[in-house]
Amino acid sequence: MVADFGWPESWETSRMDASDQQGRWWPRALWVAALLPFVLSLVVHASGVKARPVESDTARDSLGFEQYLVNLGSPPPRSEYLARFAFRNVGSQPLKISELKPSCGCLNPRLDRKEFAPGEGGEFFLRVRAANEKPGPHEYTCRVLYDDGQPREAEVRFKISLPEERVEIRPRSLIVYQFNNQPTTKDVTITDFRATPEDRPLARLEILEATCTLDWVEVTIGEAQFDEIGQRQQKVIVTITDVPPGRHDGSIIIRTNILEYAELRVPLQVDGPSPSDEHTPRK
Repeated sequence: MVADFGWPESWETSRMDASDQQGRWWPRALWVAALLPFVLSLVVHASGVKARPVESDTARDSLGFEQYLVNLGSPPPRSEYLARFAFRNVGSQPLKISELKPSCGCLNPRLDRKEFAPGEGGEFFLRVRAANEKPGPHEYTCRVLYDDGQPREAEVRFKISLPEERVEIRPRSLIVYQFNNQPTTKDVTITDFRATPEDRPLARLEILEATCTLDWVEVTIGEAQFDEIGQRQQKVIVTITDVPPGRHDGSIIIRTNILEYAELRVPLQVDGPSPSDEHTPRK
């Protein structure tokens, strides 16, 4: 049996009319929603408003490096280690490198050229002379200052752990102030910390030659000896006299019988009398 709730016939007719109107309204709403973007675009075009491209907060750097970190880890002993940094102008404007600023002057980075058109590149090296540094981990940096229409800066890093068994130079550099013609003498000591097997006595480091790039600096080789803990040492005696006026940069070059340490270098800076004193007799 079907229950009869006795709804009035007018109520049923009204409900059917509302359902029929709702069925006719939905297609119209869908058409309006589809046409709305087109109508809005016509309004925007008519008003002359144009969309603007999104601009980045920071312009792209023009100087790109193949690698920003060179990590040599713990390499075998030798006199010198190099980190190569190759770069390219990846921008659309010429750039000029104004300066390389290493964290240590001993790294001695150099550039053959400083101006690079778009697509051009170059390279420089960071150089670590193991005999002039303490053993253990080291991290060096080099800031690259350049301009591609506005001043910019990039930074590269060089990491290395220098071996304990090594040849060491002390001091690692020489700075001399020489304002008269009295000779100044400085010693450079080379110590061999490498373990030398008893059956290979010829493996002990011997200094074969010592010279200076400044021709008025005299360099002589001292006798080999052993320190208090049995490490072999040998001195190089540097004598400086009659220094020309001004500042002079050079190197003490030490050649040895060990392939890994065939050439050792000690940076030398000598400050002589000022150029105004050139014609003044020195005492």
